[in-house]
Amino acid sequence: MTWTSVTMQWPSEATQWVEGLDEAKGLASTEIAKTQERLAGMTATTNPGPVGSAAQEAIEVGRAAMTEQLATAPASLVVTPFQSGMGQGRGYQKFLSAPNLLEALADKLTDIDAGRPEGEQFGLCVLFLSTRFDQFAATLGRFNALLPTPDLERAERRAANIARLEAEKWTLPTAETLPRWGALPLERCTVTRVSQQTLNSQLAIYESYAADTSPMADLSALATRKAEQQAACDQQLSDLQNALANGLPDATMQARMIGPGDAAELRRQLLEGPTPGYEWVLCAGLLLLGSEESLSFVQELIGL
Repeated sequence: MTWTSVTMQWPSEATQWVEGLDEAKGLASTEIAKTQERLAGMTATTNPGPVGSAAQEAIEVGRAAMTEQLATAPASLVVTPFQSGMGQGRGYQKFLSAPNLLEALADKLTDIDAGRPEGEQFGLCVLFLSTRFDQFAATLGRFNALLPTPDLERAERRAANIARLEAEKWTLPTAETLPRWGALPLERCTVTRVSQQTLNSQLAIYESYAADTSPMADLSALATRKAEQQAACDQQLSDLQNALANGLPDATMQARMIGPGDAAELRRQLLEGPTPGYEWVLCAGLLLLGSEESLSFVQELIGL
């Protein structure tokens, strides 16, 4: 087994059920347009539209796929240089090389830990490799943007702060001349505070009159909001797919699948074969254990 550079991409196979909603979305758009026309003509009807029946099958397929892939959360283990007993170094600057990181991850598979999964498991291991704190923070940031993990987010913030401190300690501060300009908060003035309360009360009364609308106007506004909501959801999904399209392999993130097997077998598979060397002095690792189905979403997300 070899380590593969991570390529962030949209999990098209795991989310292929989304295409089944296209027909229902098209009918929904048509139905909303017809509703707005009826409201504009001051006519109303309570007949249910064709969207519900057309979308029912796609909804059931989508719910089943999401339940299969996301309902069972895999067991997660994160090792970073900043954890107690993991990294080497003094003070706030800690380091952890790639081979030592793999040894730490492998040892956690067979140690005495009540939270360790038992039985036959599949494993997915991701290594984050770097040589500088700014590079380490940037690598973790790219991964946390798509799959945030609390321990990795803390490591990202700490690495970014260390890199910033290392850069700022060489910057000479500039002192402003006295006296300094400042802002005068008028809300502290007694007259301003009382007048503001009075004006707000009067404005609230006028707003209650302005909010008095007809039921037909409310229905028309509701139809408009539904159309805007559907367009916003489609645009959000399209933006996410476009952001993950044409991804390039990231050499600072290496991943591999291991398993199936028990803890001892997974440990052997994790350590076998060529591994990143000691030139990567600042590394972190993520190890996921679970069934093949529970890991399929993350596996496709990182391009394995």
